[in-house]
Amino acid sequence: MAEEGRVYELEGLEEQLHTLLSRYSGDELGADGGPFCSDFCKLVEEFASRWQVPLPQLRILEIALCYFARASIFCTSNCDHVLHTLSSLALSVFELLLFFDQKDFHQEPLKHFAVTFQECYVALAKHENVHLLQVERLVRGGGPWANPALQAILSEFSLPQNEVDGCIGSELPVFFELRVRYLLSCKRTSEAVALAQCCARHPTAGQHSFFLQVYLTWLYKTSQHDRLVKEVADLSGKDAVHLICSLECEEKDELLLGLSTAFLLQQLRRGDMYYLCELVFVWTKLHSRLKTSKQALLKESHQLMLSATNVNSLFPFIRAILQEVGEDGVQFCVELCANALDSCLPCDVLTKSLIYKTIAGLLPNDLEVCRACALLVFFLERTVESYKVVYLLYMHPDQEYHVEHSPIGNHVRFETLQILKKDLYFDPEFWNLIALRTNCLKLMSEKVVSAALEEIMDDKWISNYFAKEPTLRSRASACQRGSKNALQGKKRHSKEDTDTTGKRLKVGSGKTGLNVDYAVKKKGSRALKEASSGPLRRSLWQLDRIQESGEHRRTTRLSEKNPPKRRIRRPKWLLEDSGTLEENNIPLRMKNMKSINHLS
Repeated sequence: MAEEGRVYELEGLEEQLHTLLSRYSGDELGADGGPFCSDFCKLVEEFASRWQVPLPQLRILEIALCYFARASIFCTSNCDHVLHTLSSLALSVFELLLFFDQKDFHQEPLKHFAVTFQECYVALAKHENVHLLQVERLVRGGGPWANPALQAILSEFSLPQNEVDGCIGSELPVFFELRVRYLLSCKRTSEAVALAQCCARHPTAGQHSFFLQVYLTWLYKTSQHDRLVKEVADLSGKDAVHLICSLECEEKDELLLGLSTAFLLQQLRRGDMYYLCELVFVWTKLHSRLKTSKQALLKESHQLMLSATNVNSLFPFIRAILQEVGEDGVQFCVELCANALDSCLPCDVLTKSLIYKTIAGLLPNDLEVCRACALLVFFLERTVESYKVVYLLYMHPDQEYHVEHSPIGNHVRFETLQILKKDLYFDPEFWNLIALRTNCLKLMSEKVVSAALEEIMDDKWISNYFAKEPTLRSRASACQRGSKNALQGKKRHSKEDTDTTGKRLKVGSGKTGLNVDYAVKKKGSRALKEASSGPLRRSLWQLDRIQESGEHRRTTRLSEKNPPKRRIRRPKWLLEDSGTLEENNIPLRMKNMKSINHLS
């Protein structure tokens, strides 16, 4: 019954192919073979899908090839539709021939098929299709498994490298890919891996990533991790990302994560930043799919970063950790930055500046940290903009540090400050703003100072600076609430709220693309009130309102015991910062600090 059904199917196929061929005239086929090729492929696929065994399908392809050879007489030799259809037919025939041994080609029905195929090839030779030519050679040579060198490779016999390369280079990579896929489907894993390994190391076939995927997957599944790491040593980040994405639909996430970890480890050891951001992104997303705990993710990130030889590699990890872990990852990111600054790894000026700004962006409500970072950035850049940031930060009275509201532990903060302060050219802790200005200007070049001296010495730039950019939101409002510890004065003439002020930095040099807020939050609604009993902790300066002769006197912590012998002009911004203007009775509100210059 099965044989009768097959004969009936074949007769039906021949009738429909004959009808299809008679529907198109020679002129139509010569002008555009697209419609005929499309209808032809649909018809062949429909009949071939009715069978799940190779021999009937091979017979269907044999008949289809004969009818297509008749139609191709009217088609031009360079017709793309014809070439595409011929490639599909040739590769389909090759896939079916993989099911047969060399001895089967000397027996029926393959013996008859070989004769028919040769006849069709003669009629189709004018199209010069490389896939059809390759299959014709294999059919004439006894099938896809007849090559002695190929048999030696599958048996893992030792062969001279030139013979291996000659065998792999004698065919297009797609034919070896179909062989490997067939061997894997038949559970002949050792043969498939042996062939895939040879192809992966071939200069031409090795450009086809499929072979490396098979080989590396086998290494991981057989727990040969040391060998796996060695094999991916020279793989670029782009190839690694492409390989993992290609395996996404075929393998489990656990295997993909293992491969991405091996790729990431080697790239960190090389100090290669090429496609590192994308590789870290893929790595973290795989952890997210597998629902890895935050602690485990941070621990593995720490282990990977121990192998890093390029300081810039911390930026992709910071971005990924903040995206996946959120606030719980801030302390880890701060530690990464501190360790990078304290390490012996090469670090250029731009990268070091980015690290300082990143730390300030991670801790926007810690005024002491942000002041240190701003000074360090100024020491490196020596620009007017970086000077203004320092000056504005030191304008604000000191704020109490509340460890319970901080995203990092007290020990991490202390160690980070120690690392930051060791690079300071000077520590302005007990200086007034005039001394800070003087020492900063000394570090700037004469050209920069001369060009901007009038602007710097004119206090109007401060009010203009506040009005240029809207206030930025704080990432940690709890820290801001903790800083609203205002001092109550004996006589309150006015009460003014001060808006949050900040700096924003886009940290990115093309390598990292990291965006962080370089923000320092001012006191809350009552943070800048008139001074009263007891100075703020570590305050650089304060205002004491003295009701003598209607005059105001500015004092610093150092000048309280030794008042100045000459009067100092009262700048407008200084009076504004006192919280009240008694003489003018003008309500004040400091707004909108200017954004720090974007680095890209």
